[in-house]
Amino acid sequence: MTGEEKSQQEIEQALLDKHEQEVNNETPQAEEPQQETPPVQEEAPVQESKSELSDDDVLSYIKKRYDKQIDSVDQLFAEREEAEELPEDVAAYLKYKKDTGRGFNDYVRLNKNYDEVAPDQLLREYLVATEKGLDAEDIDTLMEAYSFDEELDDESTIKKTKLNKKKAIAKAKDYFESEKEKYGAPLESSGSSLSKDDQEKLEAYNQYIQESNSFEESMKKRQEVFLQQTNEVFGSEFKGFEFTLDEDKKVTFSPGDATELKKAQSDATNFLKKYVDENGVIKDAAGYHRALAIAMNPEKFARFFYEQGKSFQADSTMRKMKNTDMSMRNTPEVVKKGGMQIKSLNSDSGRGLKIRSRKN
Repeated sequence: MTGEEKSQQEIEQALLDKHEQEVNNETPQAEEPQQETPPVQEEAPVQESKSELSDDDVLSYIKKRYDKQIDSVDQLFAEREEAEELPEDVAAYLKYKKDTGRGFNDYVRLNKNYDEVAPDQLLREYLVATEKGLDAEDIDTLMEAYSFDEELDDESTIKKTKLNKKKAIAKAKDYFESEKEKYGAPLESSGSSLSKDDQEKLEAYNQYIQESNSFEESMKKRQEVFLQQTNEVFGSEFKGFEFTLDEDKKVTFSPGDATELKKAQSDATNFLKKYVDENGVIKDAAGYHRALAIAMNPEKFARFFYEQGKSFQADSTMRKMKNTDMSMRNTPEVVKKGGMQIKSLNSDSGRGLKIRSRKN
């Protein structure tokens, strides 16, 4: 209510009070009830304007402003409290996302049992979570600090590397357990306070977590088998890769050092990164399919280049044979005159006149 409106109402109220006092001092007449009753009843709400807003006024305003039917102020506050309550699982995830900025997949991984995770995988996930701004190749470089070669490194270096790795793994476990305690989903959800729809969503969420954990375990086992067999391929006996050129001929070729090959080929993403950009969009489709075709048909390409080599060698030999001087040399003609013997020589014997004396 503005100051101008309040002054107007105060003036009207003063006039009503004065009129009522004059009526009370006069002798009542038959017509007076018809004159004084209507104005007093019509202006009665003005006298209540000095009081505070009632509950009905608040609820009426909400109804007109937001088109929402509220029966009481208590119901209004109760609805607000209910709107702020979330399932514990959802609230935990929202807090995790707000504090860390990471997504749902990271949150699912956070809730798995890290005692069952392979040490190298645990250490790698720890570096990814704590070392900001690094890509997969950078993480591989950091992981090299925890690797050693039993054949090349001395015993002291191996012991120190194992010790550093053990300490790093323990630190990684402590980190993830702390994160799980801070953000982890509760073991049991208070489903009794959830609606049927929310309960179904919660059950679907829990099922997703179980399936994700199973998928993580499956991927971990596959990776362990892959790394184990990769180590066997690039062991001390590695001389190169064998190719069959024909029924009786096989050749062995090594494109590089075994250690470097193992490092590059232990992660398939190293191959893909050559042909895609940082967003995973392919940037060299021709190069990708060429490399993939060679990888899927190694024997065909080996035989092709072998045949090309033989053909090139044959052509080279034929060219050399064609360039050979096959012209016949004529026997020099000899003329005898006056006890002298004269012989005509070709250009191969040099230039000038040569005189030889015969000794008896």
